[in-house]
Formats: sequence, C-alpha cells, structure tokens
Amino acid sequence: MQPKIQPVNEDEFETLPPVRPRARVRPLLTFFAVLALIVIAAVVAGLLPRLQRQTGLLAAAEQERNLKPVVNVVVARGASASTPLDLPGDLQALIESPIYARADGYMIKRFVDIGDHVKTGQPMAELETPELDQQIQQAKATLANSISTLKELEANLTLAKANLKLSQQTWQRWQQLEGRGAVAHQDADEKRADFEVKQAQSEAAEARIASTRDLVKANEANVSRLEQMKAYSKLTAPFDGMVTARNVDVGTLINSGNGGPAKAIFSVAQTATMRVFVNVPQANVASVRPGEIAELRVQELPGQVFEAKVARFTHEVDTTSRSMLAILLVANPTGILLPGMYAQVRFAGIRAAPGMVLIPGDALLMSPQGTRVAVIDSGSRVHFHDVKVGNDYGSDIEIQSGLVAGDQVVMHATDAVKEGVEVEVHKSAAP
Repeated sequence: MQPKIQPVNEDEFETLPPVRPRARVRPLLTFFAVLALIVIAAVVAGLLPRLQRQTGLLAAAEQERNLKPVVNVVVARGASASTPLDLPGDLQALIESPIYARADGYMIKRFVDIGDHVKTGQPMAELETPELDQQIQQAKATLANSISTLKELEANLTLAKANLKLSQQTWQRWQQLEGRGAVAHQDADEKRADFEVKQAQSEAAEARIASTRDLVKANEANVSRLEQMKAYSKLTAPFDGMVTARNVDVGTLINSGNGGPAKAIFSVAQTATMRVFVNVPQANVASVRPGEIAELRVQELPGQVFEAKVARFTHEVDTTSRSMLAILLVANPTGILLPGMYAQVRFAGIRAAPGMVLIPGDALLMSPQGTRVAVIDSGSRVHFHDVKVGNDYGSDIEIQSGLVAGDQVVMHATDAVKEGVEVEVHKSAAP
C-alpha cells in the first residue's frame, strides 16, 4: 500500500516568527570579553609582586657589590725566646707482666681477682698437678735405686781393695822366695798375675762407683727440678702491684706451653710509678734533656697537675713521624693515674728559632695551593701568603716562614675575601 500524503497547510507557516541570528551571538561575545579581562587582571596581579621583588633583589645585590667585605684581623706577633710546648702522651705502668704457669694442671684455688692489690710473693692461685706428682715419685724411686747401687758398689770396692792388698802381700813374699830359688818361677808369675787382676778389679770398681755417683747426682737434679716445678703450682705475685687481668677460673686446665700455646693466667702492673711516652718533634729534640721536669695534665682530672721527669729517650728520630720518643716518670702513690690514659705534657722553656711568629690557628687556610694566610696591606687590600707551619701550641700556631711580626692576618676568611679585594678591617684582640 502507498502511504498517504497529508496536505500541507500553508497557513501554519505564516504564523511562525522570523529568525534573528545577531541576537544570539552578542551574549557570547560579552561573556568571552569579561573572561579575558578577568584572566588579564589575574596575570597582572601575580606578576606585579614578582617584578617588584626582583627589582628589590637586583638593587640589594648591586648595593652589596658596592659594599666592602668586613673582616676581623689579628696582628702576628713574634715568638718569645722560650715557649711552652704541649705534646700528647700515653700513660703506661712502670712494669706490667703477664703471669704464666710453669706446670700443667687444673686450677683448684684462686686467691685474687681483677683490681686487687698484691704484694711480692703473695699467693695468687694454686694448681693441682697429678701427672707431675707421679713424675716426682718415679724420680725419687730412681734416685733411691741409684743410691742403693752406689752403696753396693762401694762395698764391692772395699772387698776388691782387701783382695788387692792380700794379693800384693802374697806376690811380694813369692818374689822374695823366687830370688832365693826356693820356688819355681811359674808359681811366682801366677802370684804376680793374680795381683794384677786384683788391681784391675779394684780400679774397675772405683770407676763404677764414680759413674754411679754421677748417676745419683743426675737423679738428685731431676728430683730437684720436678720439685721446683711443683713449687710453680702455687702462683705468686712477682712484685707489688695491681691485678689488671684474669683469664682463667677455678677448674680450668692450665697448659704451661709444653704441649701447646700457653695462656697468661693473670696480668700484674706496678702503678706506683707511671711511665709517659711522648713523641718530641725533631725541631724541639735539642731542648729536651734527661732530668728535665714537665707538667702532666689529664682532661678527666681537671685542676690536677702532676710532675713528670724525663728519664730517657731513644736518641733516634723516627723517619716516619720525624719525632723522637721520650720516656718520662711520674709518681702515682694514690693510683689515680691509670695505664692507657691519654695525657697532655707541657715542657717549659722550649727554645724558639729566630724569626718565628705566632698567629691563631683560625687564621690558617687550607687550599689546593697549600697552607696560606690572608694578609691585609696598608691599603686595606687582601694578599694571600704561603706559610710554613711549625709547632702547634694549642691556641697559637708557630709560623716558620711567610709572615713577619706586625702583619695583619685575617681571621675566619670567607669566600668574599679574595686576592686584591679592598676590605673593611676590624681588629681583634691578640690571644
């Protein structure tokens, strides 16, 4: 079937209002124009403070470039003819000995411990030595046997001497009879041969006795040695001191070193007098002499100064550190100074080389070019000097070359302090 086509009513088209395109576009243009104004206002509001800050920073930078760096300076002063020298030192006991066992056995008693004070000969421990005891018994039995053998040989010698005397008398009688022709020569020769045999037997008996006596002496020495080893089973203190270490306890098997490495049982230190080891720089070796008195201080004992006396030194400068080891002695009756402590030793009257100057350690500059200092000239300009450093006296550093007394040296130089820069000088008080 064909669809039906409805007729169009022309009157309906005549009633629709006419289309006006300009009236629709105008509101859109207004909206975008307002939006653009808002965006522009926001951008201007954000950029304006930044531009103002940048302008201020540029002005401040320009002003800072025009300002002179302010530096603190100190005047280098000449070193005195005699300057105290502070050096580090290590405290050690005058004597410190490990105590080993001379006999194998088990520790059955211990009388001292770490920190105890001991006197010379005081018992420290006792060992049980069953194997050594058996060796002593066997050695004594061998000695008794050799003594018995010696007595038997001495009796045999007495008998041999008696037989020798009788044989000698008999041969002398037969010799007289032979001279008279009363006996045959054969019989006289037999008596003489018997005498010679008896004489040889007597000499052999004397030789056996001498050998047996030597054997007895050897056995006596062996017994004495073993008994002395037994005496070592009681460990005693070798000197007055303090026990600083204990490595074994009751029940431990002690090895004297005969069958393996020995282990120290105790360690005893004599601390009534302490040794101080100090490395003296090569430049000051000539100023340190035996008998010189130095001051010793320990940081952990504030306010206490101990008198240390130079006892000896090595008379040789170490090629690595360019220093000489000196040994000082300091009295320590109260035991307040302990082995292993770090101390400061001050030598008074160390002679300084001529031309030396002193500056604070904060004035030194470490750079790839070496050790330098910043010096201010008469025109307030900076110049860097290469210097050679001498002794360090704590707050002051000795300068051997590169400075003269009176030079103005910059303290705590910053990056603004450069070669040839004019600075504003503030003088600091000399240390």
